[in-house]
Amino acid sequence: MKHIVILGAGTGGVLVANTLRSELNLKEWQITIIDKSDQHFYQPGLLFIPFKLYGYDKIDDIARPIKKPLPDDIHFVKADINLIDHEKQTVETSEGDYVYDWLITSLGCQATASAVEGLAKSMGNDVFTFYQPDSAVAFQQPLEDLKEGRLLINIAEMPIKCPVAPIEFAFLADYFYTLKGVRDNIDISLVTPYSGAFTKPVANKILSKTAREKRINVVPNFSLGRVDGDNKTIHSFEGSSLDYDLLCSIPPNLGPEVADTSDLGDGTGYFLTDPRTLKSRKAERVFVLGDNSNVSTSKAGSVAHFEAETVVNNLLREIRGEQVLQSFDGHANCFIETGHHKAMLLDFNYDVEPVPGAFPTPGIGPFSLLEESYLNHMGKMTFDWVYWHMLLPGYLGNMPLMTAHMNLMGKDIHQMAPIRRARSMYVKDLMTTTVVTIEQGRSLADAANLMSKHDISGLPVVGPDKKLVGILTEADFLSAMNVDAHPTLVDFFQTIILRRRAKKNMGSIVDDLMTKKPITLKANDMLQRAIEMMDRNKIKRIVITNEESLVQGIISRADLPKLFLMKG
Repeated sequence: MKHIVILGAGTGGVLVANTLRSELNLKEWQITIIDKSDQHFYQPGLLFIPFKLYGYDKIDDIARPIKKPLPDDIHFVKADINLIDHEKQTVETSEGDYVYDWLITSLGCQATASAVEGLAKSMGNDVFTFYQPDSAVAFQQPLEDLKEGRLLINIAEMPIKCPVAPIEFAFLADYFYTLKGVRDNIDISLVTPYSGAFTKPVANKILSKTAREKRINVVPNFSLGRVDGDNKTIHSFEGSSLDYDLLCSIPPNLGPEVADTSDLGDGTGYFLTDPRTLKSRKAERVFVLGDNSNVSTSKAGSVAHFEAETVVNNLLREIRGEQVLQSFDGHANCFIETGHHKAMLLDFNYDVEPVPGAFPTPGIGPFSLLEESYLNHMGKMTFDWVYWHMLLPGYLGNMPLMTAHMNLMGKDIHQMAPIRRARSMYVKDLMTTTVVTIEQGRSLADAANLMSKHDISGLPVVGPDKKLVGILTEADFLSAMNVDAHPTLVDFFQTIILRRRAKKNMGSIVDDLMTKKPITLKANDMLQRAIEMMDRNKIKRIVITNEESLVQGIISRADLPKLFLMKG
């Protein structure tokens, strides 16, 4: 019997266990999942408990016994995890040692008040956090009792679970006190180490605007140094201070100590993890997912969900003796409740920041990105059922449009950083300067061979003086083809493949088939113009020429991904 051991029975651990169960022969493999708690919590519900909103009043509304989402043929062990001996492939726990063939760590991270001077001492005395179930419940009465004064929501430091949760709490506080008729008497301030309401430019602009409209103050660049509970004051390392009547604290989030004591961590309890393969950087046969990794994406349940596909696929590849794939793109998405039965939605990854648009399909949605809507609110409300009945059992991976990799469909790409960057760049900054050309009079067979040899889909055609006279592309070849098929297939070919281009006669030399007087640009033209011209004319490439019509390069849609690799 071979063994897969999963540490942590949170979102990632349970999802991976259930997914592997359907992929492996359980007569040959035993799946063991170890956690110190035998309760599983629906963590998005923690945000609503302090306000008693939407049916979330008590811990039982978000907690279920761990055996509910785990089938009986997955072995659950309630135990403290003391050490991972990755050389002996053994996990030492309070209930004994467990040998593994492959290990998956999904231990999450914890809000740690003791990491800030005075914070732990002040907890429960007008200082609460919604990141922990008991404190979220204890927060209810103080929020109810506050009729006037200042409510501070303070982020101590980054990273934290769900980076948008603090601003979401501020929005819900605005809604809560509006319903009670005392909003005008209460100052709500979000105090953050960020330079604004969020880390990404477009989302920060939109969330900051929403905060202003709701009269929520955003206090940026505040690095929490200590909490003075006796005087109800928080102090920054820079020397500034703020008074509060009620403090919602988001303490530092630290990873599990076992990561560092097992020599697998980064010094703060986060496992050193390859951001694309999700393998441990320090041990073989160890995979990491969820909040306990140090990859640079959000610590959120959606991320664990999307990471699970990479972890499972790569683990199965290793079992088969194959190389792992660098397939995780940092995909994250989350609903942000804004109150009044409305919410926003963010969808982003390592390379693409959150931008407005429609999700998951262009124009249809039904959800809107970075825009308040009732449908977004309903999406968040119904996710509770989806979480327990579809996500944890591992069924969401089979749903179309709910892919682990982020999709650009429906997004306003013009607001993305690479496209914003393109507005200040020139064609010469991105164009390919090594260009394969073909001379007038050459045979179409020669052209086809060149395109095949160099794996290109277009050839600039030059005259005896090397000046550009045309371009020959794969579309030109297609436009000369005769399609003898059912009318529906012919119509599909004309519409989708040829895009209703005029039919051409094949001929025998490039002059017979090439597009004459092709669209050209100069190297000093703005890159934005090139993008607009390709979009407007439905073409994949533009030849770059100088004043004498000599070919200098080509700019193509294939060059545009380079924008995502540029910094600044």
